[in-house]
Amino acid sequence: MFAAGQEAGIETRGISDHGFIHSIYFRDPNGYVVELCAPVAGSEAVASRQRKGRAVLTEWTAARSE
Repeated sequence: MFAAGQEAGIETRGISDHGFIHSIYFRDPNGYVVELCAPVAGSEAVASRQRKGRAVLTEWTAARSE
């Protein structure tokens, strides 16, 4: 995606290694920064956050449907 952004003439920054994710940053036509990120394979921090995020979303969805 980094190369694709550059080839398309989009302002592109990265790849940033945050330890548990790798991020690439693009600037959209309105000037906003958009981040694409991918988890680092085997990172327990990512797996833990995914489990917590899924639980929060499931709880929120259940509360909204009542």
